[in-house]
Amino acid sequence: MSAPAAEGELRTRAILETPVDSTDDSGALVRVWQPVAAVWARIAPKRGAEIFVAGAQETVLTSEVVVRWRPDIASPMRFRVGARALSIRAAFDPDGHRRFLVCACEEFAS
Repeated sequence: MSAPAAEGELRTRAILETPVDSTDDSGALVRVWQPVAAVWARIAPKRGAEIFVAGAQETVLTSEVVVRWRPDIASPMRFRVGARALSIRAAFDPDGHRRFLVCACEEFAS
């Protein structure tokens, strides 16, 4: 199997973030995102769709994000690229050689 990305195609700097959940003084769940690492990535848009969330129409964009292989990337982590937040839905090693990791991501647009 050929590599999903050539070394020079990983040109976008992305911040890998992990969720940290806690409760506030009133007992409500509070989620903050903690940076884990800055990684080089290739982001390829795959499709877009309109869905209804809580009665409102939302645009969801699906992208494939390829990074160098890391053992710690999994759902529900996300990639932050500027103002964009790409939530990881699945991550897999396409050829089993631990060179690259392909992540299926979703991004909600306003």
